[in-house]
This record gives sequence, structure tokens and C-alpha cells, in this order.
Amino acid sequence: MTGRAAGAGQTALAYIALILLAVILSMMAAPASAAEGKRVALVIGNADYEHVSTLTNPANDAADLARKLTGIGFEVTTGLDLDYTGMRLAVRDFTTAAVGADVVLIYFAGHGIEIENTNYLIPVNATLKSDRDVEFEAIRLDAVVNAVSDTGGLKVILVDACRNNPFLSQMSRTGATRSIGNGLAAIEPGGVVVGYAARGGTLAQDGDGRNSPYAAALLEYIDEPGLELGKLFRKVRDRVYRTTDGFQEPFTYGSLPGEDIFLVPPVEKVAMPAPAPVSRAAVPGQAAPATPFEAAAKVNTLRGWSLYARTTDERAFSDPAVLEHIRAMTPEWIAAGNEKVMEEFLLPDREARQAFQAALNEAGADVGTPDGVFGPKTRAGIRMVQSGAGLPETGVAGPAVLATLNIALAEDPGGSFISAPFATRHNPVALRMIGEDPQIAGILECLGLRKSVYGVYEGRLYVAVMRSGSVAAAREDAQKCGLDLASVTSAAENAFVVRMFSSDPGFVSMGYDSNTNTSYKSGPYFGLRKDRGENNAVIGWRWFSGEPVRYENWLPGKPDQRHGRGDKHYAQYQYERRGRADLSSVRATQWFDGAGIHGHAVILEGDF
Repeated sequence: MTGRAAGAGQTALAYIALILLAVILSMMAAPASAAEGKRVALVIGNADYEHVSTLTNPANDAADLARKLTGIGFEVTTGLDLDYTGMRLAVRDFTTAAVGADVVLIYFAGHGIEIENTNYLIPVNATLKSDRDVEFEAIRLDAVVNAVSDTGGLKVILVDACRNNPFLSQMSRTGATRSIGNGLAAIEPGGVVVGYAARGGTLAQDGDGRNSPYAAALLEYIDEPGLELGKLFRKVRDRVYRTTDGFQEPFTYGSLPGEDIFLVPPVEKVAMPAPAPVSRAAVPGQAAPATPFEAAAKVNTLRGWSLYARTTDERAFSDPAVLEHIRAMTPEWIAAGNEKVMEEFLLPDREARQAFQAALNEAGADVGTPDGVFGPKTRAGIRMVQSGAGLPETGVAGPAVLATLNIALAEDPGGSFISAPFATRHNPVALRMIGEDPQIAGILECLGLRKSVYGVYEGRLYVAVMRSGSVAAAREDAQKCGLDLASVTSAAENAFVVRMFSSDPGFVSMGYDSNTNTSYKSGPYFGLRKDRGENNAVIGWRWFSGEPVRYENWLPGKPDQRHGRGDKHYAQYQYERRGRADLSSVRATQWFDGAGIHGHAVILEGDF
């Protein structure tokens, strides 16, 4: 790969101006209905229809959006594959919970239909043999709108239900003038904002990946700090329009109030610091930390604390405040019974486990001869260290245990490292303050606020980035920052890349393909591709970097061009198993040929 990211230097005057802007923005009070107060959401995903074909994405769309909304302070009620009674009761019960809420949001993914300019959301048990049946087997959209119209506060209804509807082909029509439209009809809601996945009278796509194009765009932007709600809708529209090549255009009906509304507050309130050096210039929305400790706490990754200890105080890990931050970096879903995911990332091979056991012995825990096998003695030794450091006594090695034993948190032998097992929105200002390489900080600054993991392997920089949209658009953005889609040219490099993304569930998607009776787990796209027009499934694959393709790691039978829809000209990580299966504990380590239209993550690489 070629190209180095340009330095993000700014003058001290520009720095002061940005800080003043941050202070002004933070003093603008966001409406309590948006930034604070009670916020409730009802999320419904209907996929497993009883009388027509199953939809691929709604269950994923609903689960992923529910998780995002919970993360930004919503009380979320989720319903999957609801029948007519289930949908009616879900809406009824939700309206009771929504009374007095500052923000009320309903999201529906599934089938929808329009008859005589009236829109209906379809339960999974609907048969709809006649157009008259719709009144008795489906839920009027305007009934849902009316149900929340008097709850107070901001009301938003999002409808990802404009797909090409299979009920139309089997439905008899009782009147010569009675119309059954494509998509949903335009709506004029009073006091409620209604967002459609596609403009009235047009169709939406379900998507080839984990999420529909509309859901993927919502997931990309809904938790972005400081994104005003009206602009959020516009960015969702632009992303969907671009990723579907103009086929699908979301549309919003109703009007927002005059004041700015933020689902996530714009910036934290900051004090006026002295001008920082040019190499530590601030960016909008990221306040400059006052001390290296504050910077490390703001970064709060394995790499960040290793840098802090290296450049500030080698005894830093004996500080209870440091250990508390390190303990808190573990996501709640890991801390609640899945601690071994973190342990496997920190100690990925036998040699690392043997070194850890040796460190336990040196700390006074008799675990026997280091053999890389964590039996009862090793678990007891870990609990001893945890007890002495005031940590929860789980018997599983986490980052705070390694820090207590003075074991490097991020660095591997030979200088390679991975910043963390879980993606985060990096703060380049704080990274520079604790000694991160200026080139790395500049590249992360260029990539923006997208969640990512970064690392170095054999002198090359890698970044795993969460982002929705086409692979082509991802590559275009990466090249502006001096990176390109990664070339994976050996089994060892492949293992490093897999280790980068496989611990964070946000980098992968799981589903079931009923056509092939296959459960799958899809991971990020990378830099292996074919030119369009290459009709042979196997011949013609090449790296964007121009390197020769000497190493391949395809799934058995891939590439084959016979699965899914569209041309398969890009490679991504994937795991497959016949039948319905829970793949949450397996890793997507092999390659799969995909269309590259609706990716949710990419692996980037660049000079370092």
C-alpha cells in the first residue's frame, strides 16, 4: 500500500477557536425530551411469516436497533415475529408506558401494504386472501400513529416495511376501483414524525447482509454524538440512496419542532485550557484532556494504558484508580458471564498463557509448572491476585489482572499490538497526549468518529472500522486518509486480522439462509476483489494493492457466484454451518465472495 496520512496540524489560534465553539455548543441546552428525561421505544421485527416467504433481515434489524437505543438511554420493548394479537397488545401496552415520556419511538420492520391509500403493518400470521381481509388481519399504520399522538413529547415512528409484498400475488380484489399499491402511501401525521424506508409509492430492499439498507443507515447514525435529529434523517436518506444506487430513497413525513433535538448530546462541557501544542490540536466534539491520566482514562483501551504506563509511570498499574478504569473498559455483556472472551484475546496462545502462569508463580500463587492449561490451580491463583487488588474474584484473567502482574496489555512479541478487543471511537487528542504515534493519531482523526480497532503487525498499520454502506465507498474514504482495503497475504496475517475483529460482535452478523439451509456468520470486507465483467467465479481475483495472490483462505466451494443476489466481486470473512445453528461462539476466519453493497465493517491497511 502507498500513501501516508497528512498531519492534522492546526495553529494555536484555530485551536482556541474550536475550544470556544465547543464551549458555546455545550452551553446550548438541548431539549430535555432529547438529551435527558424519559425515553421509550417499541421495536418490532416480523420476519418469519407463516403464509409467505421469510424475510431475511427484520429480526436482525430489530435486535440491533434495540441494542443501539438502549445504549443511548431508551427503555426498549422488543417484539419479534408478532401475530395480530401480539402486535395489538404490544402497541396498546406501549402507549401506557409512553405516557409522560419526553421521546416516544416506534420502529417496525417487516411487511407492509397499502390499499386505497391506507397503510397496514402485517403480522406474521396474516393470510390476506382478499383485500377485505386486511382490515381484520393487519394493523392500520394510522392507528399506531394515533395511539401515541397524545402522549406528549417528541413522537417518531420508523417504518421499514416498503418491501415488494408477496401477498399481492395471491390477493383477490372485491371492487373494480379498489387499488393495491406498491410500497406505502404518503402520510400526513399530526404531531408525529413518520419515517419511511422508501418514499411513498416506491419499494425498499431487504438487503443482502445482516441489515436492510434503511436499518443499516439508522444503526450508523442514531448514536452519533451531536447529530441533530433532522440532519440524522437527511444523512440516513443520503446513505441509503447512495448504497442502493438510487433505487431506494427514504422519506420523512411530519415536521420537527423549531429547536434542535439531539438523541445523543453534542459535546461535553469543557473548561478553557491553555493553547495546546500544534501536534495536539483538538477536533470538534473532543475536548483536550488536562493531564496524561485524564487522557488515558478518556482513551481507556489496552493500548492506551500501556502507553500511559510506558511514558508516564511504570508503576502506574499499582494505582487503584488506574485499575478501576482498566476493569471498567470491559463491556457489560462480557462482564456479565462471558469473561473468557477477554481472556482468550489477552492470552491467545500457549506461550502467552505459560508466561502468565509464570507471572502468577512470581506473585506468590503456586500454580505449578507453567503448561498453558488453566486448571483449578491457575484459576485459584487468578482469584488470589484479584482479591489482593480489590477486583471481583472471577478466576478469569482480565486486563486488570494482567496490569497487576505488570504484563503488557497490548504489545505482542516483535512490537505488534492490537489496541483493544472491542471497537471504540478514538480520541486523537488524548492519544497524542499519552504518546501514540502521531501518524496513527492523524489517521484515526481522518477516519472520524466511526468505531474501530487499530493495530500494527510486521510494521504495517491495520484498522478494523465499523461502517455501513458499499465497499467502494469505504475504500474511497480510506484512501483520503492514506489507507486502502487490506491485503491478507499469509496465514499468520489472517490470524492477526481475525483476532482484531472477532471479539466484538459489532464487527460480525449472523443469520440463516433458508434457501440453502445454512447458518452463517459474516465479518468485515477486505482488499481482495475482481473486476466487474469477470464471469469466471474462481479466476480474476486480485489485491487492490497489486500484490500477487499467493495465499487464499476461501470457504469450501467458494467463490462460486451461485449464492444470493447480484455480482460477487469482493471478499469478506465468513463462517458457515449446515442447518440452523447458534454461531455466537465461533469465529469467521475464512473468506466468502460477496457483493460489497451493504457491508457493515471493513479492514484497512497502510504504511507505518
